[in-house]
Amino acid sequence: MLEVAPFMLWVVIGFLAFSLLLYCLLAGADFGAGVLEIFMSGERREAQRGIIGKAMGPVWEANHIWLILIVVILFTGFPEVYSRVSVNLHIPLTAMLLGVIARGCSFTFRHYDAVKGRSQRMYSGFFIFSSVWTPFCLGVVMGALTLGNINPAAAGYAEGFIHPWFRPFPLALGLFTIALFAFLAAVYLIGESPEGELRLSFVRKARWASAATVLAGGVVFVSAHLDGLELIPQFLRSKTAMGCLLLATLSLPLLWLALRNAQIWRARMLAGMQVILILAGWMWLQFPVLVHMPQGDLTFFNAHAPERTLVNLAWALIVGGAFILPALFYLFRVFKRDEE
Repeated sequence: MLEVAPFMLWVVIGFLAFSLLLYCLLAGADFGAGVLEIFMSGERREAQRGIIGKAMGPVWEANHIWLILIVVILFTGFPEVYSRVSVNLHIPLTAMLLGVIARGCSFTFRHYDAVKGRSQRMYSGFFIFSSVWTPFCLGVVMGALTLGNINPAAAGYAEGFIHPWFRPFPLALGLFTIALFAFLAAVYLIGESPEGELRLSFVRKARWASAATVLAGGVVFVSAHLDGLELIPQFLRSKTAMGCLLLATLSLPLLWLALRNAQIWRARMLAGMQVILILAGWMWLQFPVLVHMPQGDLTFFNAHAPERTLVNLAWALIVGGAFILPALFYLFRVFKRDEE
């Protein structure tokens, strides 16, 4: 099956995986910054919020281009998958998109409001809530796609639109996503902070967030077993997926050492590598399935668009990537120049 797949299909698959990785690494850190605000208190709270606003302000809108790209690739390249997901998982998807909108609006109003009055508390509340809610819904959707309870022939509304995602495993994966994004944000924000107590506060948050991520990961495996998804045996059968998971786990002491020694860029690289390894292991484990279903899985190879459509889509992605990636690099270069 792999041998007869159109070459341009592999190009589209590569862009889809790349977009998901960048969305988690970049937008995930932005969401995580909002999660960290829950744990900010005392005299340094406003200073920490200022650091978050300064770090996010220039780039938070650009990070959502990867989510848009994921939607476009699914809609054009895998229409059956897009249709099935958008119908059966419309509740968590709609909740996630509402969270994206609420978070963007609240951050903009809070950051650029000319009058710093009582409305700031409301803006901050919406920002924090949507920063938690949105990655939770993203994890729930990912869990539902993996669990395999999506049933197009469901007899009732609950069976068709609630049962596929309102289960222990998708909910646990939502909590894991929150912890993972908070961990990323804490590590990234260390480099945005001046030396002293402010930087140490983000170092402590990074340590706690990494521990919470490990704990949430354990809950994911337990909840998968409760839902009848033998996730541990699947990892044990796949040397590549298991290797990614082990490398991500074994690199934790190196990350903690980098945090203790204030090695900012090493800590950032290790945190990014851990997230990439986790996502790569999950992708490898699921490949080539996009949606697990009782009647038959939807895969990259049985649910893709006609070859002509894939060719046009692949060339559009290649040409667009040639413009977007250098522009994105230049954007970060300009606004992060003061870190050098």
